Amino acid sequence: MTKFLDYMISSLPIRIIELKVDRSKLKIKGLTPLQFGHLPGRTPMRRNSTTESWAFTYIVRGSGTYQIGDGPVQRLEAGSLFWEYPGEVFHFGPDAGKDWDEYYVNFEGPRVAEWLDSLILEPDKVQRVGLDKKWIHKIETIGDYMESGIADNADRASLLLESLVYDFCSANEGRKSGVRPERKPELVMRILEDIGESLYKPWEERDIWERNHISRSTLRRIVHQNTGYALNEYVNRLKISEAKKLLRMTNLQVKQIAQMLGFEDIAYFARLFKKFSGMSAMTFRDKHSDAT
Repeated sequence: MTKFLDYMISSLPIRIIELKVDRSKLKIKGLTPLQFGHLPGRTPMRRNSTTESWAFTYIVRGSGTYQIGDGPVQRLEAGSLFWEYPGEVFHFGPDAGKDWDEYYVNFEGPRVAEWLDSLILEPDKVQRVGLDKKWIHKIETIGDYMESGIADNADRASLLLESLVYDFCSANEGRKSGVRPERKPELVMRILEDIGESLYKPWEERDIWERNHISRSTLRRIVHQNTGYALNEYVNRLKISEAKKLLRMTNLQVKQIAQMLGFEDIAYFARLFKKFSGMSAMTFRDKHSDAT
């Protein structure tokens, strides 16, 4: 983890990572992270900032302001998120005499246009998504993947970035509407996260219940009560959702995707995909692919 000092930005060590791989080696073409930054203790106000790519900045401590051109000044606080994008001028930073901690990721790709068309993004407004350690971990993992210099890890960073943007936008919608999901007990969250992190391997439910020190019946009950699905169906739905993402954003063959997700029987994968998607994997790719 490379850190350095820049007293023009902060008195604390900061971390800025550029994408370190040949773009031609990337399998995912629809979304590419370009730069990651973690700036704890940032002090300066940035004025007249422009960018050639998209970026989000997530404030995890402190407060300040954000303004697009001559538009209204919007308040920022811990748990706030704002966007930068080409064609506008931005002014943002902590309150005078104060500092804040921020994470940011610059990115580009045709996937952004789809987010805008589907109204997932509201780029002109500060999003108040709240603080979540899982999001901070995802952002830091994106930086780690980018720093590795390995093309496959850069692709993983792209997939993680899309997941993160969706999390942010969903959280913002929930807060605007006043509808917030019921907080699940820590054990439930840990189990669902464990399952989500096990998608790229053959499914072994024993591994989940043993790692979490619960019984098989408790595992199945927790998943059904909190997702509405039986355990195996929930896992298969997650794997097919991940397969859709890979079909849309990479040029990997269907067989390769099935094997990556732990399916040794390709015919079984094909049946599941059609069951949950209403079409074959190849038809889905033809309709939705972002890869070129």
